[in-house]
Amino acid sequence: MQGVYVLAHFSCEQTRISGAIMSAVLAIVALAGTVISARAVQRGAGAEWTDAQGGGPRTFMAWLGVGSGVLFALVIANQFAASLMISPCLR
Repeated sequence: MQGVYVLAHFSCEQTRISGAIMSAVLAIVALAGTVISARAVQRGAGAEWTDAQGGGPRTFMAWLGVGSGVLFALVIANQFAASLMISPCLR
């Protein structure tokens, strides 16, 4: 979001699309991280990561990565929608 705010001044002079493009690219990056974490969840924890009580810290961290990736993608999508509807020239 900070990058979109930095680009707002330049977007006003040339085109409104630069913030939208940046938001779309960053949403794809966040979703790619979500997919990587989801693949780690599917594989499960290896024997070296299983503790004495049968828990799996690797699986927990993978689920945490999935949740964070989805949350970040939703926030970026919200900023993307705002950059499409609101002119960056408004002050």
